Amino acid sequence: MPMVQIPAGTFLMGADNNDPAANSDERPQHPVTLDSFYIDQYEVTVAQYAAFLNANGGHAPAACLGFSCVKTQFETLESHLIWNGGTVYQAAPGFEAHPVNNVTWYGAVAYCQWAQARLPTEAEWEYAARGTDNRLYPWGNQPPTENLALFAQTFDALLPVDALPAGNSFFGISGMAGSLWEWTADVYAADYYLTSPNTNPTGPAPQSVRDPRVLRGGGWDSSTPDLRVTARQANDPLNSDNFSSNVGFRCARDAAP
Repeated sequence: MPMVQIPAGTFLMGADNNDPAANSDERPQHPVTLDSFYIDQYEVTVAQYAAFLNANGGHAPAACLGFSCVKTQFETLESHLIWNGGTVYQAAPGFEAHPVNNVTWYGAVAYCQWAQARLPTEAEWEYAARGTDNRLYPWGNQPPTENLALFAQTFDALLPVDALPAGNSFFGISGMAGSLWEWTADVYAADYYLTSPNTNPTGPAPQSVRDPRVLRGGGWDSSTPDLRVTARQANDPLNSDNFSSNVGFRCARDAAP
């Protein structure tokens, strides 16, 4: 997976008061300063996740920090990840470069650790998406179109992770709006922005293995407001039954000092 280095900098995190689509958990807007970091240029693909499962003994809890990793075609029709019922995993032919979905938060954490990386913090994700110019969407302020993002569709409409370069973010990151919601490292709290540190925030302290975690970016079934760079979604880290096939992730890594 190619990674892009995001330079250290300060940006405005959260929605401004002129955004009528913003929810209360996106405010107040506040300055955040981040150290430099790397982030995957694309969402993790089916083939990449299959390689992780093959190297780590499968998608049972033993491979993912004691929790289930992912749903395959054995468990759901909305998957391009094939499991033969044994120890072999592979992408469905022709779907190797599609983003992997149905991944639990623990399945994403375990993959990133295997790749010698980690999940991005919520602040890192937003900075990589919007940069320093306070844009509304990763590509700018233009409303989304089918050439910029995959949204308001069905699972069958999913595209390869590099399919829509016109929708790349401020820093050239692909697929940060639509396609799949993406896990971040942070525990979700609706009022976190009221007390968030202004330097390298990492979210509220976890209290339980079932603390909801933050999803960002919108998915294939999202409406336009979910594609805004400030939109936030809380989700069960083990994926509730009604919120799974539109969930994926990408990894991040600290930059060398």
